[in-house]
Amino acid sequence: MIIFKIKQYVFQSELCFLKRFFFYSGIWNTNNQENIISKLNHNSELYQENKKLLKVAFLGLPNAGKSTLVNKLIHRSICPTSSKVHTTLHKAEAIYTEGNTQIIFMDTPGLVISKEIKTYKLLKTFEEDPKSAITDADVIGIIQDVSNIYTRHKLEDFVLDYINNKIKDTPLLMIFNKVDKLKKKNILLDLTRMFTNNNNYPKFDDIFMISALNGDGVDDLRTYLLDIAKVKNWKYKEEFYTDQSIKTIIEQTVRAKLLDILPYEMPYKVKIIIDYLEFGDDNINTFVTLDCPKARYVKILLKMKSHKIKCLAFDVEKELRHAFRTTVIVRINVKYTNTKSS
Repeated sequence: MIIFKIKQYVFQSELCFLKRFFFYSGIWNTNNQENIISKLNHNSELYQENKKLLKVAFLGLPNAGKSTLVNKLIHRSICPTSSKVHTTLHKAEAIYTEGNTQIIFMDTPGLVISKEIKTYKLLKTFEEDPKSAITDADVIGIIQDVSNIYTRHKLEDFVLDYINNKIKDTPLLMIFNKVDKLKKKNILLDLTRMFTNNNNYPKFDDIFMISALNGDGVDDLRTYLLDIAKVKNWKYKEEFYTDQSIKTIIEQTVRAKLLDILPYEMPYKVKIIIDYLEFGDDNINTFVTLDCPKARYVKILLKMKSHKIKCLAFDVEKELRHAFRTTVIVRINVKYTNTKSS
């Protein structure tokens, strides 16, 4: 069955899939002290009985596309994404509710070895959050970047160590991501054989081939997860779609976009401060300060008539509009703090 699916993809046979349409409007629950994001509650009384729940943990190496996949699955840019490693700093839950079924997607930091955590002084969440997600999950998805010729053909020992922490009988999925970047689709056949015939690897209950960036195969994965959800009370109310505060999402989005426009170690050292955050009837206004530890960071950000800052504000606004489904106005200030003199 798996080989048949792969051949369908390899030869690009055109199939018609039933698409699930879910229309709703976005509102702000300003009375919620934690600023949890909400959406209009449609016909919630219809789904009080026989509710289903599924908790899904996505694991993978840095830049495998975990956050991009979560955003595509829930139709919102809740999880920060960038072209650099270590964009995701801690576990975040994104909630997708359709009909009587709720899926909780747990996005986690990219898996790294303990030595790397110590060398680069990464947060403890890089080791702790993937472990907690694994033990809490009903389903675990391993995201494998098939465009990376150095890592696509194997699972590192430390990744297997994480997988071994899962509760017995928890379904395990192999998700080949970035298939759109493969010129030779037959590579997918080779990878499938490699991961299914190797006794050193755990048994994968199913294999999916997707492109989280352009959406290929994502609808099929979402449908699969909706179908295997089990009868259980929801963890969140229907109107919630993340456990992150609005302030946190803004901070992480600014940081992610900084990673794309600043070179080397610079974006990792800039402190992001939300000075002002206002919720209007149909918009969000925020004032963000970038506190730079070195004067040359400020010069780089402000050169060419602040071109980088203008692009940063534009990109952040665009991303947040997709996350919040409302107008977002972002103003950015840059300052230099001389920590040595203090």
